[in-house]
Amino acid sequence: MPNAHEKRVLQLAVNKGYRLEKVGKGVHHGRFAIVSIAEGSRMTSGIKGSEFSFSIDEAEDWLAKASK
Repeated sequence: MPNAHEKRVLQLAVNKGYRLEKVGKGVHHGRFAIVSIAEGSRMTSGIKGSEFSFSIDEAEDWLAKASK
């Protein structure tokens, strides 16, 4: 069950046309992928070693800057 912060970021993603998916294995455990609903592709994070995954705070920052 997602916590309140996670739920808020999940809703922000939906409002901007994305979905947030948990990335649950290996070094990326506890991280998230942001996926474009229209394109079906993962967004790049710009973080070396985690090019397609975000912490919940990084995801929230990325989504806040993304246009709808």
